[in-house]
Amino acid sequence: MIDVFAQPYEALLLFHGGAVSGLVYLLLRLLRTGSKRFFTHLADAAFVLLYGAILSGYLYLANYGTVRGFLLIAFGLGFAAAYGLFSPLFSRISQKIRKK
Repeated sequence: MIDVFAQPYEALLLFHGGAVSGLVYLLLRLLRTGSKRFFTHLADAAFVLLYGAILSGYLYLANYGTVRGFLLIAFGLGFAAAYGLFSPLFSRISQKIRKK
């Protein structure tokens, strides 16, 4: 049976998971700055694996792995929020790395 009162907490938990995955994406993007093509592909593959692990882990924590649409939307919104907030900071760091 679906517990309606737990849904806001589940959504907040998945929002947090999306924010964590957004930060992981930005960190991997920073690490591959100015690197070879092979390392870029390796970092992309690592992100896909980490993204899947983070999503499935947070889904399991929230409601034992049941996939629901509003939880996926919350996860995507968390990713977009982290990317939108921290992308300018990581872009400046990336530009400083490229100058060296």
